Amino acid sequence: MKKKIDKPRIIEEAKSVRLNSSGWYFKILGTWMDKNMHESLVPLGLSLNQFIIIMTLLENDGLTQVDIGQKTMLPAYATTRNIDKLESLGYVKRKRHESSRRSYRIVLTEAGKGLAPTLYGASESMNKLFLSPLEENQKAEFLKTLKMLSAHLNI
Repeated sequence: MKKKIDKPRIIEEAKSVRLNSSGWYFKILGTWMDKNMHESLVPLGLSLNQFIIIMTLLENDGLTQVDIGQKTMLPAYATTRNIDKLESLGYVKRKRHESSRRSYRIVLTEAGKGLAPTLYGASESMNKLFLSPLEENQKAEFLKTLKMLSAHLNI
């Protein structure tokens, strides 16, 4: 004899698991942020991945493709594809690595550096909108918690 499935109980348990899952909230909030940030980058002709590569280079220009991929957590193929696109747009260029014949350093051009104020503004606007329901002390605590989790996970 088959055991009867209690559908309403399963639905309630599933809902409870989802609503008490940090992973669920990170997923939906991350998706919201990606969508809205994408919309702010479209007028610049940039994708989110290109944005994070430029932001990474603004912080530390002259990284290798491998270093950029590690810092941005992009797979190698995506890193290469996005650097190729940024190079075709005139925002980055490849320079031979001084100690490795196989590597190139990726450096921002003047046009790439010139994007900084616009990209910083887009990022600031997104963070302001995202965090707007929080009080200042809550914003600071939230950022502190995110940094602690990142450090714990070595990312």
